[in-house]
This record gives sequence, C-alpha cells and structure tokens, in this order.
Amino acid sequence: MVEILEEKCVGCGLCVQDCPVRNLSVADGKAAVRGNCMECGHCFAVCPSGAVQITGCPSDGVIELNQERLPVDGDSLLELIKSRRSIRNFQAKAVSRETWSKVLEAGRFTASAANNQDVKYTIVQEELEIVKKYVWDGFHIMLESMRKIQGEEHPFVMQLKGMIRLHENNSIHDPLFFNAPALLIITSASPLNGGLATSNIELMAHAEGLGVLISGFIQTALSRNEAACKYLNVDIKQICSCLLVGYPAVKYQRSVPRKAANIEWK
Repeated sequence: MVEILEEKCVGCGLCVQDCPVRNLSVADGKAAVRGNCMECGHCFAVCPSGAVQITGCPSDGVIELNQERLPVDGDSLLELIKSRRSIRNFQAKAVSRETWSKVLEAGRFTASAANNQDVKYTIVQEELEIVKKYVWDGFHIMLESMRKIQGEEHPFVMQLKGMIRLHENNSIHDPLFFNAPALLIITSASPLNGGLATSNIELMAHAEGLGVLISGFIQTALSRNEAACKYLNVDIKQICSCLLVGYPAVKYQRSVPRKAANIEWK
C-alpha cells in the first residue's frame, strides 16, 4: 500500500494529478490516501520531495532519473532492437546467476496489466538434461496429435518426425535445444503480461551479450505434458513463452531487411 510521509510532503498535489485510480487527495496541505490503491507507483515516481512509500515492495532496483535526458536515446535503442537475432548456435558456457539477475530485472520492471506483477520465471540450467527428456516426451505427444489432425504426410508432421529422428540418432545438430545451456520458462495468468516481459528480457539479454531463441516447439511440448509441468512447478495453462538462453557462437555483421510496416492512418 501507499503511505505518505507527512514530514516530507509539501502538498504540491502532483501525486493526486497523476494517480490513475484517484486514490489520493490533498487535505490540510498534505497528501492523503483514500483506498483502492493498485500500487502502480506513479505517486512514488512523481513526488519531488520523496514523501511517498510503497510498503510490501522491496526498494532495490529503484533509480533516480535525470530530468534533462532519458537513460538511452532513441537511435541507440532502435539499433539494439535491429541487431537482435534469434540464436540457434550457442557456446558451451553457462550463464552466471549474477547475469541472470540483471537480465530478469528487465522482466521485473516491465509494465503489467492492472499492475498485477504476476509473471513467474523458472530457470532450468543445472537440471536441463532432465527437463529435456520431459520436453521430448511432450514433443511426441504433440506429434501424435498433429498426425490425427493433419495426416501422416502433412509438411508440419514430416518436420516433427524429422526432428525426432535427428534426436534419436544423437545427431550433433540438436534440432530442439541447439545445445543452449539454459531454458527460461515464463508463466503468467495474462498472456499479455508474459509477452511483454519476454520481449524486454530478450532485449536485456542481448544487451548483456547473451543470445535468445523463443521456442514455440518447447512451449507447445511442455503444454502437452502434465508430468513435465508438475516437475517444473509451473501451471500448464499459464506458459507464455520458453526461451533458450546462452552465449552465441556466431557473430552477425549487420541487421536484416524487413517488410515495410503495415501502417494505416486515420
């Protein structure tokens, strides 16, 4: 909840103006809390005298903002976005917990609908070989389902069977995990919240020199395997994305062309 430190409050009313749920008012020259707080933090961020506290949330990670400039300019941010690639060639190098903590901060501070902050992150690194077996079990379940729906000769079914053959023949080409050292599973009751966190985490990982592949195959395989989700302690209905994470074994020299943006002005 929001608390006002009266000894610091100057009664400017900025928090009242910026509160999205009209939870604040000014009385006798001091801000006051009414109720119905969603803990979005706007009052905390806008207060010029630091008179607002949000109880129940750790204060680590809070930064003071430079009012003269943004932390990153638009050109640099766009360059980061354009230089991102989906990685399918990883080094045999583990990701440290310190690096993980920094990358996941990007998810922690991502916007969420109604400020629910309901996103969970499951990092699989030490037990990756165990989880791979569960994923492949789910992959077989997915194949059987697609066979019934699309038929034995459907191109997608043929692709799935080819991936399984490579796996069963112990090919040096890993068709599902690409020898990545870690798997990150992002879950949320809201696909939007999970998707927003996924995007920011991928960009932060890229900025830290890591590579990411958002794997729809792994996500679907886990979503078909209750035993896997039980082992991982994730809600089978709330898997938003599965990210393979590690250090890229390839260096790209340039960004790639994209189709023109589909924009309609009204």
